Parts: sequence; structure tokens; C-alpha cells
Amino acid sequence: MKFILTIISALTSAIAFSQTSFDKNINRILNSYIESGPGITVGVVQNGELMYHINKGVMNLEYKLPFNDSTVFGLASITKQFTSACIGILEKQGKLSINDDVRKYIPELSNYKYVIQIKHLLNHTSGIRNHNVLLDLQGFDYKHRGYTNKMIQELMFKQEGVNNLPGEKMLYSNTNYVLLALIIERVSGMKIEEFAKQEIFEPLKMHNTFYSKNLEDIIENRAYPYYKESGQYRQPKSLTHCIGAGGMGSTVQDLAKWSNVFLNPNHDFFYLAEFITELDLLNNGQLMRHARGMFVSSYKGLTTYNHSGRDLGMRSQFICIPKKNIAVIVYTNSEDVNAVNISYEILDLLVDETFVEGKRQESYKHSTSEKMKFKGVYQELNSDLRMEIFIENDTLKAISSFGRSATTLISKSANSFVRIDNPSIVYTFQIEGNTGADLLVDFGGAIFYFESIVLASSPNQNLDAFVGNYHSDELNVTYSIVIENNNLILNYPNNEGVLIKEGVKDTFGANRRTKYTFNRGNNGKVISFKVASEGTVKDILFEKID
Repeated sequence: MKFILTIISALTSAIAFSQTSFDKNINRILNSYIESGPGITVGVVQNGELMYHINKGVMNLEYKLPFNDSTVFGLASITKQFTSACIGILEKQGKLSINDDVRKYIPELSNYKYVIQIKHLLNHTSGIRNHNVLLDLQGFDYKHRGYTNKMIQELMFKQEGVNNLPGEKMLYSNTNYVLLALIIERVSGMKIEEFAKQEIFEPLKMHNTFYSKNLEDIIENRAYPYYKESGQYRQPKSLTHCIGAGGMGSTVQDLAKWSNVFLNPNHDFFYLAEFITELDLLNNGQLMRHARGMFVSSYKGLTTYNHSGRDLGMRSQFICIPKKNIAVIVYTNSEDVNAVNISYEILDLLVDETFVEGKRQESYKHSTSEKMKFKGVYQELNSDLRMEIFIENDTLKAISSFGRSATTLISKSANSFVRIDNPSIVYTFQIEGNTGADLLVDFGGAIFYFESIVLASSPNQNLDAFVGNYHSDELNVTYSIVIENNNLILNYPNNEGVLIKEGVKDTFGANRRTKYTFNRGNNGKVISFKVASEGTVKDILFEKID
């Protein structure tokens, strides 16, 4: 008996020591991000239980209210997995198929040349333009106006083109999930917030989780978002109410319950986990990394299901590792705090070093001559964002036109590298094959496509050729181009005095991830231009009207 008691005592001491060690480490991590002001709430789920929940900082600066165990916060894009789940439920009920033509439920969409299926909305391969970018190109006044699902629907019904063939490649677009919300409502005959409550939140006893009904609702114990400007915290105000891609609220406790859908194969709703995380094939047969509302990616040799969220004044992260029966939930009401990085630092406390199928992962080593093949200037497809790849002291480095300093790239495979400061970001150079891009930059499953370019050796001297007013029917907006101080200046609503410079011949940009490609008639005179922006919008035609 004494022996047994000794063993029990030793085990209890080890567990207590382990918990104490974890407490210290997680506090160290959070203290490195949170000093004063806005704060953070973090949950760690293990073996089906919320085994750790910590709050730091303030959820409301006006009244200095601290975060607590039931603080309600916005999910932003974490919402997408719940919208996807609603589609999965409707398919199980036999009310739709993800292989259905989207126009079966939304006939108002333009009759594009190729069929867009519901699954293409779910996995972001539809090619449908991103409404956030379209609004930016319109000059939408976010400070004094907001937008709704109906406004976005009407905008999308005017769009005559898409970015790519359905299923060709993944381009992340919030519009996909706004359209999915419309399909859910039309098929179920219910508002999405009512359908999700009935089919998901009530059965799972997620009593503090909801799709927002309107901006005027009183939400008890909610966290307010903040950003910093000139050393002072500000609270962003938004008049937008658009749900499907975002627009949900929840708590750490409720998301802990939701995580068990992914971690427990015997869960009644495990079929939803399988639906949401199923990886479809691209048209070329390549397996995707974005599933249906979540990313499926490897970390330290372990499969993770994850999605982050970001909106004005907030950041969030939800990540599960089924093999370890672990989930991490992070929310911060400061846009300056990186919720994603925090989640991985916490995971580092819980998982071993990198192993693949029981073996330590080996890294590839490039020779100097091999690295030379990757040097050059690359430009994002459908954007003016540039990436210079160069060699310094025998080290391959990358710097974007938005960057302040170069990032060191570490060899991963024969044609891929990872960033030294964030190994989850992968640079893959396309040496062979018709991929339409020369460089892919993978941010945990969100792919950015770049092409190798040659900059114009002598910028166009005849700037007068580009001067004039140009109108887009799809956006219902007019752009004006003038010359000021021998520079070409673009003006449109809420965007005055934008300096645009030539890169590739007859293609201009302002280092805002937007490019303007001018077209000439048979007589060589400029007659129009097409706008591409942020990689998720292309071929918006602006015709010269005077």
C-alpha cells in the first residue's frame, strides 16, 4: 500500500509540475505580446476538455473591463467553417449537392462560360471576384457607409467576368461565402442565423455562439476591437453588416465544444468535420490544401485543421491537431497582436520536434548555382505587388515592394524554400510545367501567384496618351487620369492624387496591389484599360469616354 501511495504521489507531483511549467511558459508567451491596453483570451483543448483557459488585458477600454472566461468575441473568417457546415447539413438532408450548378439557386449570376459548382465556392476555386476588392476599386466610403449581403449580391450580379476557370486554382474570396449564405437561406427557407442555431448551436449547446442579426443588437459581455494610431488606442466603427464569410460571435468555451467535432471520431457531428476538411482536387489533379472552410496543413509533421480571422481591431485563430487530440483557440481585440503566431508558440509547448512518419525531417541543401536559377523580379498575378529574389552572402533572400527588409529563405526541397522567421510560409518556384505562374507563395494554404517580369527599360515619355476619363459599367464608376508635375495621377471617389508609374510597358501601378493595363486601338491610341487588383480581381474594363 505504501508503494502504491508513493507512485500516486509521484504521478500527482509530476502532473502538477507539468501544469505549473505549462502555466509559466504560456504566460511568458502572452506577456511578450500583451503589456497594457487591449488583451487576449486563449483556450487549450486536450482529450475533449478545455484544460487551460487564460485571459489577459482589457476587453473594454472605456470601462476598463478585463477579459473573463465567458467574453464574447467576433470570429471574422473563422465563420466560414460554420457556413460550410450548414451546406454539409443541407447536403446530408438531400436538399442540395455540392456538385450542383450555383446558378440553380442563384440564377441572377451572369451565365459564365463554365459551370461553377457549390464545391467551387466552398474551396475558393470558383474564380468569382472578391467583393472587398471591387468595393475598394469603386472608392467605397467605409467611414460613412456600410454594406450588406444584399448590396454585395447586387454588385456580384453585375459582374461579367471571373478570375479563372472553376477548379483551376485557389483564390481566396469572401464573396464565395456570401453567396453560400444566400444558397443556405434559399434552400432551407430560413435565415442563416436561424438555421445554424437550430441545426448546430443548440444541439452542441453552444449557447453563446451566433450569426449577427443586425448591428443594433445588445451583446452582453462582448469584447470591443481596438487599433493604435499615433500611440493612442482607437476603436474602429463599422456600418457593415454582411454575414457568411464573417459576422459570427462566440466564446472560448463554445469553440472548445466545436473543436471536439474535429477531434472525436465518435462525435455525432463528426461527419461535418469530414465534410469541412475534405480536400478536393484541382483540375490538374493536384490535391488542394484549402478544404471547405478550413485549411489543412502540416505542422511538425502533424496534420492540422485551421483558420484565422482578422477584421478591424481584432485577430483570431482556431487550430486542431486530431492526432494529438489538441485544439488551440486565440482571440485578441488588438489588431497589432498576431493570434496565429501565438497559437503556434502554444502548440510548440504541446508537440514534439518535427517528425514525418516517425522519422526526423531532413532539409534540402541548395548549391550556389542552384540558387542562381531563382533570382529575379516577380510580380503577383493580377496585382502590382513585386517580389525581388536575390542572393546575399550565399543566402537566398526575398523582399516585396511592401517590405522594409529582406527575408532569408531556407531550403526545403529542390524547388522550394521557407522563411527563416516563419517556416509555414513556403516559396515554390515553378521550373517546369504550364502552371500560369513562376512562383507560388503559400501562407498556410492561401496561395499567392507570381510571374517573372522584365521591367520597362525606359518608361513611356508620352504620358499625354493616357490622360482622360474612363468609365466601368461593372463598377459604375469613372476614373480620371491627369498629368501633374510630369507624373501620371489617378483620381476616383475617395482616392485623389494617386501617383501611378509604369513597370511593364503600358502597365502602371501605385504599389497598392492594383495594376492598370492600357489597351491601344489600331491607330496606336489608348482606348481603354483593364484593372487587376490584390490577386482576386482581374479584367475590369474601363473605357475611355473623353
